[in-house]
Amino acid sequence: RQQVARNTGFDNYRQFVWKQKKRFDYTPDDCDTFHRAIEEVVVPAQARIHERRRAALGLDTLRPWDLSVDPEGRPPLRPWQTIEEFSEKAEAVFKRVDPKVGDYFGIMRREGYMDLPNRKGKGPGAYCQRYAASARPFIFMNAVGTQGDVRTLLHEAGHAFHGFEVLKLPYAQQQGYPIEFAEVASMAMELLAAPYLTLDEGGYFTPADAARDRIQHLEKIILFWPYMSVVDAFQQWAYTHEEGADPAACDDQWNALWDRFSGGVDYSGFEAYKVTGWHRKQHIYRYPFYYVEYSLAQLGAVQVWANALENQSKAVEDYLHGLSLGYTVTLPELFAATGATFAFDAETLGKAVDLIERTIADLEHQI
Repeated sequence: RQQVARNTGFDNYRQFVWKQKKRFDYTPDDCDTFHRAIEEVVVPAQARIHERRRAALGLDTLRPWDLSVDPEGRPPLRPWQTIEEFSEKAEAVFKRVDPKVGDYFGIMRREGYMDLPNRKGKGPGAYCQRYAASARPFIFMNAVGTQGDVRTLLHEAGHAFHGFEVLKLPYAQQQGYPIEFAEVASMAMELLAAPYLTLDEGGYFTPADAARDRIQHLEKIILFWPYMSVVDAFQQWAYTHEEGADPAACDDQWNALWDRFSGGVDYSGFEAYKVTGWHRKQHIYRYPFYYVEYSLAQLGAVQVWANALENQSKAVEDYLHGLSLGYTVTLPELFAATGATFAFDAETLGKAVDLIERTIADLEHQI
């Protein structure tokens, strides 16, 4: 990759890939600013999440295996039984978010533009595909009855609503969108739909289970930002320093970044596992420099949610307007159209973190 960059007149692969990915609206320095903002305002919030978990588990210190268990020992949520129930309740939830997105989802249900259940021989994963000829999106997933299925469907439906909007544009070149904004569509829909997931709203959960589900979701948002910083900062270093070709130096760099962004967990006796975390992140090898987009989009999505708390109908109207613009405006203009700011600073990020933490505190009283 470094040779490819040199062959095309760049000093390093980072410079090359920035042009290749058409990142015209932000720079590596902006990413560094974002990392510092995450260190300043998100890492302390992450520590508070870890401390609550440690206390709930009654432990002196958290170990890596303590992060994925339910601290109360509760069984996993099983919010639906049949695929018909699964999709019917999703449509009811989307209608509560906004009649227009409810109608979009209803069209997909009636016309067969979704393949939701897991079955033998089916390909793995979940995605949303657009069909330009029919002007319809298609959702593929492997639902098995878990609460994660609900989150996945909300996410992919956000992409589908994006598809409905951009497919109205006249030219194929306009119907795309930057990945940094594509994930605003999906992540914002997860947050916009969250208040309507209870059974009395036509959704899936009792009030207590809905609160539990939302807390888990919001905590994952907080925890992702520091991990993203480790991955992105590691890639930035690896492709701009000669030592990036030395596995031992990579171990040292990953370890330093892990300590900077992901403290609070005791890896005693598992130091070799900790320092080689870069081995287990396929993006670094298969999709270099593809990761920061999700964190930027997540910040935009939280801003859309914040707007909805002030005025739901206006926030969804702005959200759909932003989705309708495709590639006709710049990335910052897409964010602005949804009522958000394409931002890297600690102040904007801090407001998002504060909203998330206040909401978690409120939800904990509902369990």
